[in-house]
Amino acid sequence: MLKRLAAVIAAVCLLVGVPIVSISETGARTVLLVYGYHGSAAGWDQMQARLRALGILSVEVHLPGEDNLANAAVIRDLVDTIVRARGPGASVDIVAHSMGGLSSRWYAKFLGGSPDSGVPLIAHYVSLGTPQYGLPAACSLPLMNGGQMCPTGPFLARLNDGDDTPGETAYTTIFSTDDGLVPVPAARLDGGACFVQVAGVNHFALRSDATVFARVLSALRDTCPGVMQTP
Repeated sequence: MLKRLAAVIAAVCLLVGVPIVSISETGARTVLLVYGYHGSAAGWDQMQARLRALGILSVEVHLPGEDNLANAAVIRDLVDTIVRARGPGASVDIVAHSMGGLSSRWYAKFLGGSPDSGVPLIAHYVSLGTPQYGLPAACSLPLMNGGQMCPTGPFLARLNDGDDTPGETAYTTIFSTDDGLVPVPAARLDGGACFVQVAGVNHFALRSDATVFARVLSALRDTCPGVMQTP
C-alpha cells in the first residue's frame, strides 16, 4: 500500500511538472525536505535514509532557483499533489534548511499551507539554521539570488509582519551557536514556536548531524525538544 502511494505521488508529480529527486518507499506520513540557498536535494540523503529506516515517507524536493516566491509555489503544488493522492484530511510535515525555511514559511503564511482556521496542510514545520529575520550580508546580493534574505528588504518585511507562526501548524526552529553563517537572534520565530539551540554543529552539518536529527524527530512526534515560546 505504502509503496503504491509513493509511486502514485511520483507519477502525479511528473505529470504536473513538480520536480522530485527521490521518495522513500515506507511510512505512513510524508516529510518534505526543502534545501536552502544554492543547495541541492542530495544534501538531504543522510536524513532521508534515517527517516526511511524509521518507516517515515519523505520527499527530497527540487526548487527552481533562489526566488523564495517561486520556490513557495513549487512547495504548494507538491503538497497539493500529495494531499490529493492521500485523500481528505491529509497533511505533510516540512523540514527545511537555511533559506528553504523562508520559502516554506511563505507557503505556510500566504499560499494556504497553514490557514487561520481548519486543518493545516502543514502539520509540522521544522527549520534548520533558517535566517528567519535575515542576514545583513545578503543585502549586497541580487534580489532573486539571495537578496530576499536582507533584513531590511521587502520580502522579509512582509513575511515577518504580524504572526510568524499562523494557523494550527506546529513550528520548530533549530539553530546552532556554532552555525558560522546564521546568528542565533536571526533564527527566532515570533508568535509561538519551539526554540531548539544546539552547539558544535555548523550550518551545513545541521542536515546530517545525529543529535539534530533526534531533535527533528521529536518535533515531528509533537514533542518540543527545546523551549516552547508562547505568543
